[in-house]
Amino acid sequence: MNWNFENVLDIISKTDSKLLLKGKWGIERESQRVTENGCLALTEHPAAFGNKISNSEITTDFSESQIELITPPFPSVEEAYNYLKILTLKVNNELKNEYLWPLSMPPKLPSEELIPIAKFDDTPEGKEKEIYRLGLAHRYGKKMQLISGIHFNLSFSEELFDVLYKYFGNIEDRIKFTDKVYFTMARNFLRYRWLLIYLFGASPNSHHTFNSVINNEIKSLKKCYPECCNYIDNYKKYAVSLRVSRLGYSNDEQNKFGVSYNDKYEYLQSIRTMLSTKSEKYSKIGIIKEGKQIQLNDNILQKENEFYSPIRLKQATEKGESQLDAIEKRGVSYAEVRIIDINPFESIGISLEQLHFLQVFILFCLFESNEFINQKELDLINKNHNLVAISGRRTKLQLYQYTDGQVLLEDWGQIIFNKLFQLAEVLDAAVDSNKYMACVITQSQKLKDKSLLPSNKIVNEIKAMGESYISFGIRKALEYKKQCN
Repeated sequence: MNWNFENVLDIISKTDSKLLLKGKWGIERESQRVTENGCLALTEHPAAFGNKISNSEITTDFSESQIELITPPFPSVEEAYNYLKILTLKVNNELKNEYLWPLSMPPKLPSEELIPIAKFDDTPEGKEKEIYRLGLAHRYGKKMQLISGIHFNLSFSEELFDVLYKYFGNIEDRIKFTDKVYFTMARNFLRYRWLLIYLFGASPNSHHTFNSVINNEIKSLKKCYPECCNYIDNYKKYAVSLRVSRLGYSNDEQNKFGVSYNDKYEYLQSIRTMLSTKSEKYSKIGIIKEGKQIQLNDNILQKENEFYSPIRLKQATEKGESQLDAIEKRGVSYAEVRIIDINPFESIGISLEQLHFLQVFILFCLFESNEFINQKELDLINKNHNLVAISGRRTKLQLYQYTDGQVLLEDWGQIIFNKLFQLAEVLDAAVDSNKYMACVITQSQKLKDKSLLPSNKIVNEIKAMGESYISFGIRKALEYKKQCN
């Protein structure tokens, strides 16, 4: 497809700009349960929430102590936001002498062996879920698996695809065209995700009980990237998101295999390769230990869920069907954005303004030109991701342009914001509001004033209040729990 930002925006504006906001939106929020002194709660998942497999809205993630709240898809982000509020209220009202940890990086952690893996019922599905989590624990360590975040799910409307297909579909199959549109958006999301990390990164620090994970990763990084030692050593001064950096949730084995977003076939093939390729590292762990199965297998990925990516493309599955098979048969139907940190300044972990900005940003990614990503560009994309995650608060940080040379983060950010302003104007005109322009203006100010960044606000508030990482988190958790009473 040969399109560009101005061309697509002009076509949609002249047709019906309300189509840009039609679609489905959903939110997932992970969070640890903690005690009143900021320690990981070692109690079982509250019985009031029923079976973890059958409850699609309040369940557990990796750990028994790690709650996951999942909204259904809604026609507006406002409805998804309000529903997440309701789920958060339910959980807070049920927790007795426990709180939802309001940060992405974990609270005070016990030793690895004491961290409880989520338990499931004695069914084939339940057993598989437990073995999968045992595998994660052996592969990455339980502490890393406790890192939590926000996932934003989105789909575009059929009416929007109708217009795009009319102008850009030529004579190709409609499902293939829809796939191309989603992969266009996903490629540009990968290219420009560094901006979201900068604006929304909210995990600049962690508790010392997580240091063992960070120190191991630092050793590995310095061997692989000796030219980045200065950035790595100064992560405490400049990080915006430890969670999405190589010091947080990462997978060396997966990093060796670049997953292609150039088209559906390459995407499916690259993930399937990891699902079927044995890992020497994971083979050493073994599949059976003392008569007990501790991994589903010893491949790069045990199952599709283990594919860690800033964005995943998905399709609703039918009984017994894998996610990849569903995409192959019926194409992509939605995307899952996975790099949003929990916002500790919001009671539910994310603000409505952030959701509005995400809508604008995703549309920017959709409208931008859609060249394929080659290996050289992919390397630069990943470098920018990690530079911003670990050094985003550094003054005059230089990023890598995908054409050639380097550019100041602020200068590149302003170029992107010039297009976000255009989109916001069209969206506000469509719904007779100023909410989209307001959120874009607010976020653009962070380019000039780093004190407005959530990461800086966390660090500065902890310093001003004379708090520790734990006391800051508990103060916020108590405040949000009181709001529910």
